[in-house]
Amino acid sequence: MANYQIPSFIKKGIGFSIIYFPYTRKFLITKGVLEDFFQDSFSLEKNDYDHIVENLISKHPEFKDCFIYSKSCNDDHNYQSDLTLPDANNSSQLRLSNHVIEVRFDLQSTRDIFLSAYEHLKTLNSLTTADNVLSVVRDETMLYLYSDSNIISKSLNEEYYKLQAQFANALIEYYHYLESNPWLCSFHACAVQKNNKTYLILGDSGAGKSTLTALMCGSGYRFVGDDLILMDSEFNIYDNPAALSVKENSWDIVSKYYEGFSTINESNRTKGKTKMKYLPLHLIQNNTPKKHKISALIWVNFKAQAKTQLKSLSSFDVCSKLIPDTWVNPDSNYPELFAHWLIQTKGYQLTYSDCSSLDKIFYEYL
Repeated sequence: MANYQIPSFIKKGIGFSIIYFPYTRKFLITKGVLEDFFQDSFSLEKNDYDHIVENLISKHPEFKDCFIYSKSCNDDHNYQSDLTLPDANNSSQLRLSNHVIEVRFDLQSTRDIFLSAYEHLKTLNSLTTADNVLSVVRDETMLYLYSDSNIISKSLNEEYYKLQAQFANALIEYYHYLESNPWLCSFHACAVQKNNKTYLILGDSGAGKSTLTALMCGSGYRFVGDDLILMDSEFNIYDNPAALSVKENSWDIVSKYYEGFSTINESNRTKGKTKMKYLPLHLIQNNTPKKHKISALIWVNFKAQAKTQLKSLSSFDVCSKLIPDTWVNPDSNYPELFAHWLIQTKGYQLTYSDCSSLDKIFYEYL
């Protein structure tokens, strides 16, 4: 019989519980008999616990990854690489608040992926001294992110988005004058603010997150961030200086809200085979870096000619939707802190075809 790990905590919601397994760094949302089992699991003898889990996995194989120890789970910081770093001849400099960060890439394809959203931050002339140098280097299987000469993160080539998030993390920290902030979590989301209320905009790929964000910001909302939103242990989210990505099928409608949009060059980067433009809303709004408290989580779904509707989600649905796409810091008590925050956070499902009635709906329901 295998030796199965026991969860480090159980956080009770209304009609469900969130379970966390520290070694595999996985959350499990449970109801009914399974929830009752975990509530009692801490009082069980280890042999009894392993036997029950064995039976559970035989009936629900999808739970196996939560319980089985993985040798690779805790080796994230065993970085080893003897790669040659790109030199200053293959670099750009970004201005983030009063910081100047030099970024270097060994391949043009990697540069297009990582730097497209930050082109508007490039300095006109290379400066003699930068506050730091970030380098992204690839070998046959891995991508590496260096800060000066030190590796700070790595990912498999096919999981480049993980390293891309770490690259964005570093830029956000410079933008806000933070030093290695111990982030609680990061969301794959957009965020906007109006009337001191901040909304996290979520949804599947193609659901219309970025398009809705562009339309809302063109109608008086403040842009907070696109694609990556970071939250700290006090539940503040931070402005992301990256530009807003707009897919080709939304260019016509977005251009009605932004006079100069048609003059923005098409990006070298595509998503799938879809062409992209990057709208630098932080420049349009002349933002200074700020942090915000999330008022509500909103999952969006664009449907042509649909009536705009906002539907409240249960806490169970909110947790089920958000947890799979969210990175949570595994250190210290952060997973439990995140679970506590999530259970108490309001969530909504927004179906829309245009944003003309959003102000009224948000005023009435949020």
